[in-house]
Amino acid sequence: MKRDARMRTTGRIPRSWYESPWRIAGRAVSIALVVTVLALIAALLVVPRASGGTSLTVLTGSMEPTLAPGDVVAVRGVAPDQVCTEIGVGDIVTYLPEPGDPALITHRVVGKTVGTFDDGTDCRLITQGDANSAADAPVSPEQVRGVMLYSLPALGWVRQWATDNIVVLGVALGAGLLGYGAWTTFRRPRTRVIMTSGRGVNDAPAASAAPAVLSVADDLRIRELDLREREIAIREEELHVARLGLLSLDDDSLREMLSHATDAERSRR
Repeated sequence: MKRDARMRTTGRIPRSWYESPWRIAGRAVSIALVVTVLALIAALLVVPRASGGTSLTVLTGSMEPTLAPGDVVAVRGVAPDQVCTEIGVGDIVTYLPEPGDPALITHRVVGKTVGTFDDGTDCRLITQGDANSAADAPVSPEQVRGVMLYSLPALGWVRQWATDNIVVLGVALGAGLLGYGAWTTFRRPRTRVIMTSGRGVNDAPAASAAPAVLSVADDLRIRELDLREREIAIREEELHVARLGLLSLDDDSLREMLSHATDAERSRR
C-alpha cells in the first residue's frame, strides 16, 4: 500500500538568537547596554551611598585637567574625627568653604598642619585647585564632607539633562515599552512546514509534494487520514492472516464452517 508524503505545520516557531548574524549582533548590543546601565547605576548611586558619601557634578574648571566641568565625582564620606588620620597630602577632598555653607568645593590637599586648634580639632588641611595659582584658606575637619573615590567624565551633564527632562524621559520610555509590546503581539507569525513521508506494505517510496502553509484544520484532517490508512493496513494484515488460517483447514472442517455460516444466514432471514 502506497502512502503519499504529508505536510504538517508546527505553528509559530521562535528563531534562536544564534541563527542570524544580525540577531547575534543585536543580542550583543543589548547585553552591552544592560551591563553599561547597571555599571553606571552602581558607580553613580550604589557605591557612593554604600560608603556613606554621594556623587557630585563638577561645575567649574579649577581642578582641570584632573576634573573638568561636567564630570561626576564619587565621594566617600569621612567623619570629622577621622579627617586628620585618614586624609593626607595628594588626596582630593570635598568640603564646605565655610561651616554651614551649602556650597561644596572639591580641591586637592597640598598641605597639612597638625596641632591643637581653638575648635578642639588636631589639624588643618591646605587645599588648592590643580588649575589655581594660589592655595585656599585652611580647612577644618568640620568642613570636610568626603574624599574622592573616582570620577566619571562628562556624565554630570547627562545626569543634569535627565533630571531637567524627567517627564520627557518617562514618556519616551513608556512609548518604547508600548511599541515593543505591540510589535511582539501583532508581528507576523512564522510558520514552519515539515515534510513527512511514510511507507506502506509494499515499501514504496514517498511521493514529493510542494511546500505549502496549512491551517490547523488541514493538519487535523491529514492526521485523521493517516490514522485511517493505518487502520486499513492493520485490517489487510488481519485478512491475510485469516486467509492463511483457512488454507490450513481440511475439506471437512471447511464444509462444516460453511454450513454453520449458511444456517446463521437463514436464521437471520
